[in-house]
Amino acid sequence: MSTSTPAAPSTMSTRVLLEWLSAAAVAQQFAGIARCLRAPLPALTGERRLALDTAMRFSQYGQALPAFIVLSQLRRELPNDAEVCARHDIERAYGMAGLHEQQGRPDAALAAADALLRAVPWHRATRMLRASLLAGRGEAAQAVEEYRRIVELVPGDAIAHSALLIAMQHDPALSADAIADAHRAWAAQHMPRIAPRWTARMPHADPDRPLRIGWISPRFFSGLVADFFLRVLERFDRRDAQHVLYDAGGVDDAGCVRFRAAADAWQRVDELDDAALCERIRADRIDVLVELGGHSPGNRLRALARRPAPVQATWLDYFHSTGTQAVDVLISDAVSSPPSLAQRYSERVLALPSGRLCWSPPPDAPAVAARNAGPPRFASFNRVNKINDAVLAAWSRILAGVPGSVLRLKARAFDVADGRTGFLARCAKQGIPAGRLELLGYGSHAQALAAYAEADIALDPFPFSGCATSLDALWMGVPVVTRVGETMCGRQSASLLASLGLDELVAENTDDHVRRAIDLANDGARRRELRATLRERVRGTLCDTDRHARELSLALREAWRSWCRGELDDV
Repeated sequence: MSTSTPAAPSTMSTRVLLEWLSAAAVAQQFAGIARCLRAPLPALTGERRLALDTAMRFSQYGQALPAFIVLSQLRRELPNDAEVCARHDIERAYGMAGLHEQQGRPDAALAAADALLRAVPWHRATRMLRASLLAGRGEAAQAVEEYRRIVELVPGDAIAHSALLIAMQHDPALSADAIADAHRAWAAQHMPRIAPRWTARMPHADPDRPLRIGWISPRFFSGLVADFFLRVLERFDRRDAQHVLYDAGGVDDAGCVRFRAAADAWQRVDELDDAALCERIRADRIDVLVELGGHSPGNRLRALARRPAPVQATWLDYFHSTGTQAVDVLISDAVSSPPSLAQRYSERVLALPSGRLCWSPPPDAPAVAARNAGPPRFASFNRVNKINDAVLAAWSRILAGVPGSVLRLKARAFDVADGRTGFLARCAKQGIPAGRLELLGYGSHAQALAAYAEADIALDPFPFSGCATSLDALWMGVPVVTRVGETMCGRQSASLLASLGLDELVAENTDDHVRRAIDLANDGARRRELRATLRERVRGTLCDTDRHARELSLALREAWRSWCRGELDDV
């Protein structure tokens, strides 16, 4: 479990300041570090060793910019100090590798990272960059190994450990049981002490009274959380519950304004450490706390070890069990989380009847365009992270089985020459010639939607299937052929298609995936029927905000009643 750090005093000695910053780095309370470093640092010369150690802590726990700030000041104060200069040069070299990545030169970034790691193999930020670059190229197994090295180097690094969990879900060689075990191992290492459960024998344990429900996320702004939650939040029955939003991201935009307006109360918590966050939640008398991040970046999952609310649930922005006993309930559905896979969950699964998600389609989406006759065009607009070699091998077989067909891929990786060149080389190894491919940069979301006008069938990757990408395709009249997996992230498209009554598009294995895609490519009448009807199917089934708000409210009420009956003690 993360340790807490006290709020930084407004005035403190250099030693006390550095000790506070070092403790905040280990606790991974990065918002507090950023707030503290907004003011100029005092002279560091008198605390040279402590300043170097603090910079090392920053670097170990993923805070390259604070490390560079401290080392830059030390170098200005001690320009002839060899150790200071060497450490400063390391952080500067890392910064250059990161600059290559930001400017769309991933190959140069990877080469720079490799060169730096040969000299300083312990440098955590560079290894994180390297892992991210490998994942971005679709090299899932290599990314997993790099994240594992980081976890070995910095055992207390919960953020890198969560990144490992996400990378594992992209690797087709890893079993669902191994991934579930890894989530439990994360919880055992980073949340070893979980506060006792709230007793249900309390005066406010009334199963039917109006509730106070808290929602915590780092992404209460325009984006995927808004697409799946904002309109639902606006439709909740306020006679049943009040809703308090805890903004752990601190990003202000038009979506954030709508979230604030829809909430009964709004709290900015991005600069609070775990202890202060939990004090705020308890002060707000939250009955059911729903965390929306899981292990995704910016999450506050570790704070839940303190049990700030009687009932704690997870939903929406993560596609796996959290692995921790601090979370009582996972909101899902019968396809995403069937009873047969219950042994892989640390939470009790509450299944929503119409599916775990309700989508708000883009208001500016173009109309569904009719397709001209000709060879079918397959498409996949998923991130390259999801397109591993096993996926490419399956798609190679599909293209071979449909003469004249092409595969259109649209991703940010193809905005740069490095991304296209490396991907074409991977495709060639799996028997897909460049002439059968159309590689497009992602551009804007509107451009991605428009690009479906010339697509006939969307191919879903595995083991990490599409979700929003699949919904985009379906909205534009393009059927999605998926292969059901053994994890939640491998069952996302299958859940959507089941809700639409399109089970014939859900394959059980890779051979079945190839066969169903080829069969649909050869059935022009079925494709035309789907193109003409998919948007209205999606609108009536996956966009019913009022129904989803009722189902989600009922699920949270059931979780509350289970706690009142003492049934959550057995989770």
